Amino acid sequence: MLHWPILVKHPDDNQLQLIEDIEQWQDELPLLDTRSVVIIDSQGQSYRWQVQPLTAAGEFHLSAPHSLASIIDWVRLHASQNGHCCTAKLGANNISRVFEILKYLEER
Repeated sequence: MLHWPILVKHPDDNQLQLIEDIEQWQDELPLLDTRSVVIIDSQGQSYRWQVQPLTAAGEFHLSAPHSLASIIDWVRLHASQNGHCCTAKLGANNISRVFEILKYLEER
């Protein structure tokens, strides 16, 4: 079961997106290339969004896990792209800290 908030990693882009709840997801859904985004929930589980062809309804499905180290690398690249310096010093020892860092970066 997916736990909110979620982190959305766009393909071929260093931009990350923090989505707080299902309502925000539904608002953003038309703008996302859901076939190729990586979704990480607040517990560190990886998901993909799959649309059911007959109903056009979508749902989250577990996917191959991503290491905490790779997620931290994504956060560093995201921070750097958004003009934050000293991104090599960014670190986290758990997924909760990753989400705290993302929230902080979004506020700046």
